[in-house]
Amino acid sequence: MIMKKYINSIACNLLFVAAIAILIASCKKSEDVPTEPARIFKPGDLSVSAGATSAKLKWVQPLLSTGKAFKYTVDFAKDSLFSTVAYTATSDTLGYTVTEENIAVRTKYFARVRANATGDQPASKYIVSSSFTLTGTQLYTALRDNEIQENGVTLRFTPTVGLSSIVLTPATGTAVTVALSTADAAAGLKAITGLTGGIKYSAELFSGKTSKGLLTFTTLAPTTYTVKLSPGDDLAGTIASAANGAVIGLNPGTYDLSAASTFITQKTITLKSISGDPKTTLVKLKEIDIEGTGAGITLSGIEFDGAAGSALYFINYIGSQANNASAATFTNVTVDNCIVHNFTTAFMRGNRGTNVKDHKIGAITVNNSIVYDAGANASSAYYAFHLDNMQFTSLAITKSTFYNFGPGLFLASKTLNADVVPSITVSYSTFNGFGGNSKYALLDAAANPVNMTISNSILANTPKSGTVPAAALRATAAGITLSISNTNYFNLNSTGTTALTFATATLTNTLTTTLPWTATTTDFTLPAGSALRTAGTGNTALGDPRWAY
Repeated sequence: MIMKKYINSIACNLLFVAAIAILIASCKKSEDVPTEPARIFKPGDLSVSAGATSAKLKWVQPLLSTGKAFKYTVDFAKDSLFSTVAYTATSDTLGYTVTEENIAVRTKYFARVRANATGDQPASKYIVSSSFTLTGTQLYTALRDNEIQENGVTLRFTPTVGLSSIVLTPATGTAVTVALSTADAAAGLKAITGLTGGIKYSAELFSGKTSKGLLTFTTLAPTTYTVKLSPGDDLAGTIASAANGAVIGLNPGTYDLSAASTFITQKTITLKSISGDPKTTLVKLKEIDIEGTGAGITLSGIEFDGAAGSALYFINYIGSQANNASAATFTNVTVDNCIVHNFTTAFMRGNRGTNVKDHKIGAITVNNSIVYDAGANASSAYYAFHLDNMQFTSLAITKSTFYNFGPGLFLASKTLNADVVPSITVSYSTFNGFGGNSKYALLDAAANPVNMTISNSILANTPKSGTVPAAALRATAAGITLSISNTNYFNLNSTGTTALTFATATLTNTLTTTLPWTATTTDFTLPAGSALRTAGTGNTALGDPRWAY
């Protein structure tokens, strides 16, 4: 009897536990599966994969939708609240592709999707995507520095049938539409005038209403000229009488300064072509002498030819005409967007002071320029930049090409005990056909402290004649930086096929790709498909950018 009661008690307890388990399971199932139709049939996991001209949307089939046929509404808006819907479409699959025909490129959008109502089912709730952007087609090629002017620009693009217009939008002001002819589209370029100096513009390229490219640029700041000259005017006299700070503008044509050296005496002036194109404005020159304290010059947009004047130097630093060696502190010297050639001894001479540091200068800059046959005599004792007896703060060469020049590039060999350690910086530049007379091909600083950095450049073909030392450079001072990075060099030899070494310089990401250049090459265009077109910092081309267009 006792046993029977005990068994009955256990059975009751088991039944109670089972009932509780069933109740819990029933509650859990009820909680896990939504009963609200708008939730049951809501699409899941909406993803977007965006490209240049289209974006593909995908979503997961709604819960409990097996055997049911759904259509979906897809909306696009510029804000996640969808206050204004920019475009709406429908789909009967689990995806949709939107294109530049439907929404604007280079604009942030959001997408949302819902299952549409059926005969016995209301529309579901929306699921919203993260933001995405169509990057747009880019037919523009790189802007060329010398084609951005004060009042105009030349825009280049891939020749394409159907290109119809360029819309120029200033940072402030009204957009202007420039029509493209069939010839413009086939040529792949358009020269645009009538712009305002010192203004940032966006330029969008169109085929009909479809965007085919976008870039931005800033026109050069307006130049206030002190005087404007034309060929036949007295350029020599104008320079001699110019006041400190004068800006002399040259209209296109040829000017002759080859009879005598041009002295820039204790003043800083600017000599600039009005066109901004050195191929339109030629100055025949004997020599520019930077004379005395306060002397300096900016040269912009001009071609200088030293042949008629049997020129020795392009720029020569002197204390005075009476005493070249007298002490002087010069102002800055800039050569920008120029073509310089036919100077037989050196591009720049800065060693006339009696004592080191008698001559001083801050910055020397060469930018966006082509220099050739400057110090072309490889048996000369002068480097292209012969600065061994002048204290300088910085020497920078950017986006420039030097070819067929003297026995070495940089000389700064006397121990200046400088107030600052001079820096030499070379970037995005091309050097070909140089070296000789047993001079160091790149740099001779000896024990003088000089920091040198060469990056994103190309160095090729030494020696031009004779021999150069086994090391490309000499710089023995303690604590200096000598760095060569993202740079291609080839056929740099001391003699025969003995390759140059780089002494204590640090080499990073350097290449030794041979190009079809000899010591007499004048066109340095990189071959199509060359790895050098993307070997620079940020996948840029190595060397002077003009050769990668």
